Amino acid sequence: MSIRAQAIAEFLGADLMGPDLDVMQVGTLDAPQPNTLIFAKRYDPAFAERLNAASPVLALVLPEYAGQLEISHILTTNPRREFARVVEQYFSKRYPPGIAPTAIIAPTAQIGEQVHIGHYCVIGENVEIGAHTVLLNHVIINDNCVIGPNCLIKSHTVIGEKGFGYDFEDDGTPVAVPHSGRVIIGAEVHIGALVSINQGTIGDTVIADRAKIDDHVFIAHNAQIGENTLVIAGAEISGRVQVGKNVWIGPQVCIINGITVGDDALLGMGAVVNKPVEPNTVNVGNPARVLRPRHNRS
Repeated sequence: MSIRAQAIAEFLGADLMGPDLDVMQVGTLDAPQPNTLIFAKRYDPAFAERLNAASPVLALVLPEYAGQLEISHILTTNPRREFARVVEQYFSKRYPPGIAPTAIIAPTAQIGEQVHIGHYCVIGENVEIGAHTVLLNHVIINDNCVIGPNCLIKSHTVIGEKGFGYDFEDDGTPVAVPHSGRVIIGAEVHIGALVSINQGTIGDTVIADRAKIDDHVFIAHNAQIGENTLVIAGAEISGRVQVGKNVWIGPQVCIINGITVGDDALLGMGAVVNKPVEPNTVNVGNPARVLRPRHNRS
């Protein structure tokens, strides 16, 4: 893949500073190769020398670098975000629409347009999968689940399996609680590999639009994950947990049953959450405690 630097600038709605060139791959500031796209997410005068020595590259840099660079560059207030946009547009792998011959699709499943379903996927009865969604290999979508458009679900993930729910006989014998709910996944949701999202007990488990779920995450019955929320690797979200919008849930976080997490909260790595979390707070530790506000809104 080769794209002109000027075309990248136009895609970003920005001006190209310095010479135009062919951009053929992405790279890093530490080890830039010729004709690569790189970025520097912070300003350091010493970086200017390193960037100028990296020619020929296209660099996405902060406005503070204006007038200091001889190489091709684009000024932006968020180089990392714009780097991600360019990589997604021009350098990311594309999955062609189609269903692998080894996939098993129930006859009542509804598959949208331009969907990619990988090898050995299993799609249950009455499942709905929205347009342009990608399921990589060995994904299982159980009966009655709904997957929105433009989603990505990575390999070996299981959506809509029966949850772990038991009551007890008088003598202590466990009695399984039936589960009849669904999993509802919104639009533009990304779900990593080896994730398990259980069906609701009676109501539904819901993952809202643009939520991003990392690898090895477990989400239990009737949990609700809000829009734009990120759940990082190894997190465990118990039954009936309500997570708001724009929340960051760090690696190995554990949230016990029925807890509410407010909008814009951040749960730090390994936090054990056993009481409600206020909006816009940073929470850390075991048990989790408020450290500070997440965003300064004064």
